Amino acid sequence: MSSNINIEKLVEKSRFPKTVNETLGVIAYFPFGVVIAALRVFILVNAIFLTIILSNYPKVRRPLLRIILGVLGLIVIEKENSASKNSRVLASNSLSIFDFIALHLVTGAYTPTLAFSETIAFFIGMVSVKPHDMTAVNGLVLKNFISDENDEKSLLLFPEEASTNGKYALLRFSSLPAVVSDNVQPVALKITRPFFANINLSVLGSSIFSEIFWFFFVPYTKFEYKLLEVIKKSKNETNDTMMLRVETAISKELNISTSELTIKDKNEYLEKYLLELEEKARNRNKWSTIDNLDDDPDIFRMAAQVADVLPYVPQHAIVANLRRTRSVDITITNILDGTIRYTPVPLTCNAPKSESKKPEPNNFGVGSFMERKTKLIEEARQRYIKKHGLHHLVQ
Repeated sequence: MSSNINIEKLVEKSRFPKTVNETLGVIAYFPFGVVIAALRVFILVNAIFLTIILSNYPKVRRPLLRIILGVLGLIVIEKENSASKNSRVLASNSLSIFDFIALHLVTGAYTPTLAFSETIAFFIGMVSVKPHDMTAVNGLVLKNFISDENDEKSLLLFPEEASTNGKYALLRFSSLPAVVSDNVQPVALKITRPFFANINLSVLGSSIFSEIFWFFFVPYTKFEYKLLEVIKKSKNETNDTMMLRVETAISKELNISTSELTIKDKNEYLEKYLLELEEKARNRNKWSTIDNLDDDPDIFRMAAQVADVLPYVPQHAIVANLRRTRSVDITITNILDGTIRYTPVPLTCNAPKSESKKPEPNNFGVGSFMERKTKLIEEARQRYIKKHGLHHLVQ
């Protein structure tokens, strides 16, 4: 177990490779990839209908589905010295949203899901636990799923509960597989893509549609799996201790470390990362708006006039509205109306002080909205005239 691993090392933030040669390969392959992705979407639609027709014939459906998915680019290979399947519960590391499909094709095991109803889930190699939302209840449902000795149904679980890049360490395994069965068979999974289209499998914050597109885009994605020896729960052994042994067995086979990090750590990091992206986007829009003022002198001039009247309004908010209205008066009206949302800029203490006089009572609560608006505009106008010494121009 490594205590130096942080969550940032276990995720990818970019879809594309970091080396120059691999990046050039992706650029050269890109036109072909787009064409292949379009063809595979058409094939997928036909494959879905065919699989529905054969849903009652699992012995025919699975081999045919494996051929179709091979055409779509999903290739599953069993590693040498792989053990036989000797348990009704399999536990694997997680690398992508397609892991359960690949392993279902070769093991026939079903993966629990909360996303689909029972009919749809079983159709795509999953078992629905949608009506339930607690681990203890899910454990009971899954136990019942594999309880029939005359049925060969088995479960494929991903106790990390989230995918990683598979390069450094595993997330800490949950205890669910040990809750379901005292015999758990570890599965070590590794995924590779060709060097000229070595696009990362899963990117932090990406949508399922993005994952599917890039899966169709690459020529193939090779899933290599190895079944390890079944791990049996010892007498008086806790579920967590048993799953630690399963986790260790998989990490040794993959030559990576275990860790204390969990799905909660990944979710917290994802939330923080998305907030950072949002903040960067806001700042980028703000400064690009200000930097572009030189390209439009009229906007620059009008923005300065509005800022003189309403100095507490941020410049980027003023400029954004002026680009639409092309009018100082309309923009000032929009600001006073509350049409423009902004965070006020704090005024500096060395701003010029107006003549000292007692504050007048705030009577904005009396009268119509138009009267209050007219008064605000007139006050702003008087401040502008006074600041620039334009009294002689005003009748």
